[in-house]
Parts: sequence; C-alpha cells; structure tokens
Amino acid sequence: MSKRAGAVLFFCLALLFVVVNRAAYHGYFHNDEWDNLSWTPYGSAADWLKGFVTPLFQANNFRPTGHFYFHLAERFFHLDFAKYVAVIHAFHLFNVWLLWTLARRFGARPFAAAAACLFFALHMALFDDFWKPAYVFDVLCGTFCLLCVVFYDRRQWVLSFAAFWLAYKAKEIAVMLPLALACYELWFGKRRWKPLVPFFFVSLSFGLQGVLLNPNKNNDYAFRFTIGALARSAAYYAGRVFLVPYAGFAILLAPLFTRDRRVWWGLAFFALLFFPHLWLPEHLFSAYCYVPFAGLAIALAGVSERIPVAAVVVVFLLFAPLDLRELRAQRNVTLDRDNQVRAWVAPLLELAKSRPPPDAFVYSGAPEGFYPWGMEAAVRYIFHRTQVSFHSDGEPRPSGRVALITWDPMTRTAKVQVQEQTPAL
Repeated sequence: MSKRAGAVLFFCLALLFVVVNRAAYHGYFHNDEWDNLSWTPYGSAADWLKGFVTPLFQANNFRPTGHFYFHLAERFFHLDFAKYVAVIHAFHLFNVWLLWTLARRFGARPFAAAAACLFFALHMALFDDFWKPAYVFDVLCGTFCLLCVVFYDRRQWVLSFAAFWLAYKAKEIAVMLPLALACYELWFGKRRWKPLVPFFFVSLSFGLQGVLLNPNKNNDYAFRFTIGALARSAAYYAGRVFLVPYAGFAILLAPLFTRDRRVWWGLAFFALLFFPHLWLPEHLFSAYCYVPFAGLAIALAGVSERIPVAAVVVVFLLFAPLDLRELRAQRNVTLDRDNQVRAWVAPLLELAKSRPPPDAFVYSGAPEGFYPWGMEAAVRYIFHRTQVSFHSDGEPRPSGRVALITWDPMTRTAKVQVQEQTPAL
C-alpha cells in the first residue's frame, strides 16, 4: 500500500470517528474534570518538574503527565469543553496511527492492520475515553505505552525508556509494561535481556511502592488480592470485550488455535496491562480497557491474517449493532448528566462576575451523579480559590455573605440566592 493510499484511509477513519462521536463536543465537565481544573492551574514549574522526575510513589495520586494536560488546557481553553474533547480525540487518533505502525512492523498486511485500527478506534467499551477529559490519563498512558514498544522495536532504548517513564506518570498500570517488552524480546527479538534491566528496576521499584505505600486500605481503591475479587473483575472486563457478558473469556482460547506470535504477544500485553485492575473489584470502569485493548487489537491483526477476509468482515458487521447500541446508551446518559451540571453551574458563573464574592456556599439538592466533592471543586474553580467554605443545607449555616445554591430536579434548573448570615449566638 502506498503512503498516499494509507493517508487517505486514515483520514477516512478519522472522519468516521469524529462523525460517530460528534455529540461528545456538546458535553460538559463533571466531577473529575472539575476536580482537576480546580487545582492544576496553581502548580509551579518546580512542582511539575518534581512530579515528572521523582522516583517515589505519589500517595496523593499525582499523575503529572495527565495533570499537566489539564494545566495547559485550562490556560488556553478555560471552560470551552469542546476544545478539551478535540485534544483527547487528537491523541486517540494518534494512538490509532501508532497501532497501525506497530502492527505493520510486526508484519501485518494492510487489511489486518486496518482491522486492528478499526477495532481500537471505534470500540464503545472505550466510550468515556473518547467523551470525558477526565480519562485523558488512560489515553496518554496508551500513547506512551505504544511509543515505548515502537521505540523498543527500533532498538532506540533511551527513547523507549523515556516513553515508559511517561506512561507510568500518566497511569500506574504501565508498571506492567516491561513484562510485555520481555515477551516481545522472547518471541520477536534476539533475547537481549540487558536493555530491559532499567525497565524492570523501575517497574519493581514503583510496583513495590504502590503495594506497600498505597494509602487506600478500606475504600474502593484498595487492592483485594482474593479469588473473589479476581473473579468479579475478570467477569466484568470480559463482558466489555465483545459487549456481551462473559464473551471475552473466549479470547483466552485463541493461543490454542494459532502459533502466530503476534496473537500471543497481543494477548500477553492485554492480560498484563489489565492485571492491576483485576484486584480492584470495587472500582470497575469500562474506560480502563483503553490501554489493554491496544494489545487486543494487535492480536486481532494476527487473527485476521489466519482467517478469510469475508469472515473478518462478517465479524465486524455482527459486532457493529452491539457497538452502536452501547454508543446510544452511553451517549444519552452522559449528555443528560452533563446538561444538568451545566444548568447547575450557569448561575454561579453569573454570580462570579459580581463583587464582592460570597464568603461561603451552601447547596440544597444536586444534579444526578454530581457529588459534593465535584460541586465544591466547581465552586473553587469558578471563584478562583484553592479553598472554599462549602456546606450542605442540613449543616449549620456559616456566617458572612452566603450563597445558597438550590437545585430543582423537576425543572432541572439551579437558583442562587446570596444572603447575609449573622453569627449564631
């Protein structure tokens, strides 16, 4: 295939992706986006540099690769949500191109590589990664994981290691990437293990720190190393592969029917990058499939060369209705919730234009799925504060100039009243 033909096909795929996900540009910021917007603008150059270079585990969940995106995006975009979406779409399409590059370097023919790209580009298990800037961490982790493998394949060790480091700084699941590189060396390389030493040293260091220093002991982010946790998580993510409950377990049989090492490596990458998530049964999200599905796409490229082209086309045609159903269901829920948050925020944006600003904020009611910590983060961002006095209506009213934010779930509108509250005697 000529470069010109490849460019045309990629443009067509990119256009299809944008058309399918065009409604994402009408979304709005939700809990995690407000939380990131509320503090990332205040980081100094020293803070970001330290976050990028430190070899120490960040107990406060600081992920500088992704958080720096919010730092820059807020500076240039402010509250223009569509521009945040455009950036993550650009990164995703760049990842699709990296996937094409990697599949071709693994020897896949154009049709097989294209099938892998189509699977990864439009799979709606990854819906939140396309629609919500909060999942830029997964998208950027995917970018640097793929770059790491591409550079490693080219024997550009320093660039590969730098990409691995940035992948980890985007999302901790990249700690498993050196094992995927070892599988590559075993099945495709010349079994040169020396270049992998720094990768494994860093992986072991961050992995041990993550397990031993994890501050989450009794919440949804706590690791649970039990058979029950493994079974629950595996069943959930297996249902995301083909968007049918448990159907994903079928891919475990693929190595029994082929000796194609691309299939082996793709499935190894898929399993290894999923491994940390399997021990978090209380924190299951479809968006976490993003990085592992890159490996699954490589495996698909290998499978696509072992079966007739017509069979591959039939599989995609059968999967398309399931993918479209997932898109519609997720789209309706997401846009509904985002529109409610937009309505809740609107009177606060008007209030922020007045002077003096309120001394405290009290909320009564909230949009569906908009949590108090998300509301508080929105208030901090809108009023340019690192801390605010934020309370629910059932708590004692603070003194001073208090803004009461009332949410009406019937009309889906918010009203803000500013009152002078005298100190309680």
